[in-house]
Amino acid sequence: MADLYVKEFDMKNPFVVASSPATQGPNNVLKTASIKPGAIVVRNFGHGKGGGSYIGPNSSDIFMGRPTVQSHAIGTGIKDPIGSLEEYCEAIRRIKREMDPDIRLWASIGHYGDIVKGGEWEKDWIRQTEELTRAGADALELHFNTPGVAVMKDRTINYYELVNRCTAMIKQHTTLPVMVKLTVEGCDPLTAIRQAVAAGADGVGPTARWKAFSFDLDWKRTEPRPGSGYGGTQATPIICYTIAETRSKGINIPMYAGGGVFSYEQALQILMAGSNCVQLGSIVCSGGLGAAERLMRRTEEWMDSHGYPDMQSLTGDALKLFNMPKEVAARRTARLGEAYRVTQVDRNECIGCGRCYDVCWNEGIEIADGKARKLDSCIGCGYCFQVCPTGALHVDKGGILAAAFDEE
Repeated sequence: MADLYVKEFDMKNPFVVASSPATQGPNNVLKTASIKPGAIVVRNFGHGKGGGSYIGPNSSDIFMGRPTVQSHAIGTGIKDPIGSLEEYCEAIRRIKREMDPDIRLWASIGHYGDIVKGGEWEKDWIRQTEELTRAGADALELHFNTPGVAVMKDRTINYYELVNRCTAMIKQHTTLPVMVKLTVEGCDPLTAIRQAVAAGADGVGPTARWKAFSFDLDWKRTEPRPGSGYGGTQATPIICYTIAETRSKGINIPMYAGGGVFSYEQALQILMAGSNCVQLGSIVCSGGLGAAERLMRRTEEWMDSHGYPDMQSLTGDALKLFNMPKEVAARRTARLGEAYRVTQVDRNECIGCGRCYDVCWNEGIEIADGKARKLDSCIGCGYCFQVCPTGALHVDKGGILAAAFDEE
């Protein structure tokens, strides 16, 4: 079996269960610990508890690994039953006593809403830092990701300055590693990461969640969706770009990225883009422990079946694609374009639907006698191959690209 140990975080596997209802209070943390992730982030003190999730298009999409959207807070919400920092720290101690010692316990410091409210939030964060350090947490997390940032649009707070200042402040008051969870919304993620690194962060976790207005056309029957915490599988490519850009700029800080991870394929994409770990948030609290456990198991199975013996061989492997030399990329594109140009229509499979003709902008195809036919003017752009519903226009795109890469 593949060795999932992550040396950058000293974790037995790369899965970090993010701060969420699944990590609210000791009972939920201990319940979540049963799936044996590498780390669990205890939800912020004073965050509040409750509220369900909207899952779309259908809740079964989570379990089938299909494209999924998710938004928090559609059900009843209640106040956090833990009413004081002392109770919160005692919960940390209880978790440490009862949880598998191989699972790392991270505790979130403060909340973005504290800054919005004003007052002496810095003193409160310092006190939390000192008390949670004494309580035995393995690491601390500064929670600067969305949707909190979205509510700051009309305020005069400099996000990058805030990340730098708060990271440095927390580092001064603890001996524990400080992880900084960052947004990709409304800012340049690379600049935010650089500010965290400059302030001494021990790890960064770029994460994608947005404010959104999601509703059905029959809007009177739409479940309440206030817009905070919107995310889903559409976020993963955005996060992967942030990771790859960070690594390509030579920033090697340990990273635990997340956003839209509802399948093992997406977990692998985040890791292969260059993140050392992957956050599991929505899938745990909205899909449940079984869905998250299957994702973890299938990630390991895929590594075994594809020849990745350990995390070192997997992490960042896709950067070869991201950083491909321009001349190599151009040759691969030319090889594929030539295949598109010379490949003819399989008239036995063609149903004459006309989709290929509709997307041809170079007069390279026609419909004659109820069938499509390529013309000599075809330039090989590939639009028609993308829309053919029957495979009458088909090339082994993956094979062509892989072969061209191997030749290089």
